[in-house]
Amino acid sequence: MSLLDQIRTPADLKGRPIADLEQIAREMRERIFSAVSTNGGHLASNLGVVELTLALHAVYDFGPFPIGPDWLLLDVGHQCYPHKMLTGRTAMFDTLRKRGSIAGFPMPDESPHDLFNVGHAGTAISTAVGMARGSDWAKTQSHVVAVVGDASIVNGLSLEGLNNAGTLKRQLLIVLNDNGMSISKPQGAFSHYLERVRVSTTYEQFKRFSEKLVHSLPDAVGRPIEHAWDAFCAGLKGAMFHGQLFEALGIKYMGPIDGHDLPGLVNFLAEIKHVDRPVLLHVKTVKGNGYEVTKDDPTRLHSPAPFVVNGCRVEIKSSGRNWTTAFADACIELASRDPRVCCLTAAMPDGTGLSKFEKVHPERYHDTGICESHLVAMAAGMAKTGMRPIAAIYSTFIQRAFDQIWQEVALNHQPVIFAMDRAGFVGDDGAVHHGFMDQSFLRPIPGSVLMAPSDEAELKRMLQLALELDTFSALRYPRDNVPACDFDKLIAPHLQDQPFALGRSRVLREGADATLIVYGSLAETALLAAQTLSDEGIEVEVIDARFCKPLDTDMLRRVLAGGQPVLTIEDHALLNGFGTAVVEEAQALGLPTQPITRLGHPERLIAHATRKQQLEEVGLDVAGIARSTRDAVAAA
Repeated sequence: MSLLDQIRTPADLKGRPIADLEQIAREMRERIFSAVSTNGGHLASNLGVVELTLALHAVYDFGPFPIGPDWLLLDVGHQCYPHKMLTGRTAMFDTLRKRGSIAGFPMPDESPHDLFNVGHAGTAISTAVGMARGSDWAKTQSHVVAVVGDASIVNGLSLEGLNNAGTLKRQLLIVLNDNGMSISKPQGAFSHYLERVRVSTTYEQFKRFSEKLVHSLPDAVGRPIEHAWDAFCAGLKGAMFHGQLFEALGIKYMGPIDGHDLPGLVNFLAEIKHVDRPVLLHVKTVKGNGYEVTKDDPTRLHSPAPFVVNGCRVEIKSSGRNWTTAFADACIELASRDPRVCCLTAAMPDGTGLSKFEKVHPERYHDTGICESHLVAMAAGMAKTGMRPIAAIYSTFIQRAFDQIWQEVALNHQPVIFAMDRAGFVGDDGAVHHGFMDQSFLRPIPGSVLMAPSDEAELKRMLQLALELDTFSALRYPRDNVPACDFDKLIAPHLQDQPFALGRSRVLREGADATLIVYGSLAETALLAAQTLSDEGIEVEVIDARFCKPLDTDMLRRVLAGGQPVLTIEDHALLNGFGTAVVEEAQALGLPTQPITRLGHPERLIAHATRKQQLEEVGLDVAGIARSTRDAVAAA
């Protein structure tokens, strides 16, 4: 049995020699690389924290919550794989991110060693401060540790947390995992600040040596020298030390130290474990450490799909053209025609496709780092000057900037365009990344225009329309492939001349027995369901809604006048989603709502699985839509 397989709980690490820990680190890297190459997942970030995670678990007592006694919080959570292995989940690791197995992010329902469901950056410091205060209240004297990346620490919430952490009068350790990377290359002035700090180890080393020397002298000699030495060190620190930003907030700064030196990490953590004030330990790591292919390309291998290594090259498996690529190509085309167009991302250049845009239009590409609120406010400022910014943000992350969308964009009538990737079910990343609420909170905002394309041609039309609007707009699309066909060419000839215009839907298929009104990318699924029903003698009309706001009122009058069943279909929450908009509009128009059945995301969390399995689970696959339509027709 490998050493790693012998670790059932963190307690099994206690007392083991460093040589054993180093062997466990090697075995962990092998398991991580194997599992991610097979299943996909977060690779480079996890390879970079193996020694750090091992050292933390070796020094602290991170038992199951609430027994503890110590508590570990991971910011973002995409670096949790080593933690999961050390807390009883090694045996399942080869099925990482598979349905019914371990998730790719911390998950309290999966293990009491995971304190929070996390998938968004910037949260760990604030929750750690809260748990530290709770420990004082409960008199548990728990050690609280938060591991935060150099990209996450510049998030607004992290800075708010740091500001409050400095007021604590007890232990709190913030480990700054500094790999010089965000998901992509680091952005902003703070990254340059950290770069200066990385090279300033001399002060800490000098101070530690001098303290040992002074303390070895007799008291009569040592005490006067110590006072003079403290004054000298303070002056030296002001001259050469770059950690004063944290110290100004009341947080003791230490480091930077080597995050891959396992003996050094264990000794240093043991030395500072009982410091009774907030400490920030700056740990320098290498993203993707342990494998040359990941160290050489940590951005591409941050969160890859399943892949194979062919010599020195990594070949990531692909099943076709996806929405992200289609969006990037459309933006490049728009920017080539319109000099006002610029594209913005919050540390997701690859995930949003904008790394491709940057290569063609570098002067009109902006990466703000993990700062969605700032990105949106900045986009409002750019729009104010006459530019037309396209803000590409995952649906699950755009909720972080709701206030700026309302205040800086909508309230000030700025025509910012929001492109929301990963809308709906995202597959293996699970509930922390599902984008199922965007329409719910954007729909009430006055003046908003909400769209969802059904194919690549529609995506291009919607982006072009958005450029012509004098209000803000948002379009959503999933983490999936675009349909291989252009629906304009697939549908019946007499339906191919339907114009594209604001608030106008289009008919994809005719039928008299029921109507499916589809919002977005599930149009192809609805067409396949209609064909299944046709084989049974049930003829179903399929309408591509195109818009959630404004809705096509002429279409609603027509389909609701006949009394046949009408089903709305969306990859979004039912609560205040597209189906709700249809019902509300029907009521406002005095139309019957009894024929309407809404299909969408139910009011519960959907666990990690493939996107196909998630859609099947909630009845949004071909069979599920056909079944719901069949039931509605039978009940009519």
